[in-house]
Amino acid sequence: MPEADEFYSTDEGLMINLEEESGEITEKVLEKISNYVVFADFMYSKRPYSSIICHKDPGKLFEYYERSPSIIIKVHYIYIPQETLWRKYENLIKKIEQKKQLSIDETLDIAFVPKFISKENGKFITESLSKAFKHAKIHETIVKRDIGVLLGAMILKHFDEAKKINELMEEIGMKQIENEIKIIAREEFKEELEEIEKENNKLKLENGTLKNENGEYKKGIKQLKEMEDLSPEAKNIINSLIML
Repeated sequence: MPEADEFYSTDEGLMINLEEESGEITEKVLEKISNYVVFADFMYSKRPYSSIICHKDPGKLFEYYERSPSIIIKVHYIYIPQETLWRKYENLIKKIEQKKQLSIDETLDIAFVPKFISKENGKFITESLSKAFKHAKIHETIVKRDIGVLLGAMILKHFDEAKKINELMEEIGMKQIENEIKIIAREEFKEELEEIEKENNKLKLENGTLKNENGEYKKGIKQLKEMEDLSPEAKNIINSLIML
């Protein structure tokens, strides 16, 4: 497998390649994406859905790249200005401190903001929202545990110290299912999880019940994208978050 950022295979059989780029989308970037497509097509006989999380505005929603006359790929772009993410974060903290009910979009922002914030701010944002999470008044149509699982995956993404991970997992009330969160996030954060598991090799996985519980968590999370009153932005983002 090439050193792609993230490859997913959904229960429906869709293969997804999700990349993250901090700079401009150049010819070199598109060539790299095309390499992943060729590799996936060769290994699995599937053309992956290719998408890039952009930290600089690409100025378009998608574009086609011609690797050769017989190989043309479509690359989708996800761009949320950092200023917008900071506004979402500040709004969340303010409403949680004021003990106000969060809307559906605001509730999902608890998981979205740590996912899409720049890497240099990832730890601060994730830790801050983790500590505020237990006080959040989650929208009644969303199960708080589902958002906690997604937030837990962001903790595993941004932190590698076992002590800090344990602390934040306890903050969000997910310490008791940390192993399950690791399984759900495994495909997205393979390298990070391998390092964490070395430090936490004393944590054992119980194979018998874990498969059933993992399926229930994934089922609950996937229900989020079926809500009819989500904004287009929320629907677009949640698809990239929950295809684990």
